[in-house]
Amino acid sequence: MPGAGDRGKAPARWLGTGLLVEEVDNTVTLIILSVVGGVIGLLILILLIKKLIIFILKKTREKKKECLVSSSGNDNTENGLPGSKAEEKPPSKV
Repeated sequence: MPGAGDRGKAPARWLGTGLLVEEVDNTVTLIILSVVGGVIGLLILILLIKKLIIFILKKTREKKKECLVSSSGNDNTENGLPGSKAEEKPPSKV
């Protein structure tokens, strides 16, 4: 059968400069590159979202730490609340 083995070959094109170039279908290459680029883009997006969430969590934790400090000026050791460490001692006579 003449021409039976030529089915898989791409048609050749003469460039006029002494080179014979085969035209190749780049569909599979483009699909592979698109998938790889999409995966890289998805990883970058995930890392950016992670950084943003960690930043927001750190800011909310700092605000909670600031609220734990009492600004009333009272100290448990001075006002005699139960569990305070201060013990009343009589003044020593010198």
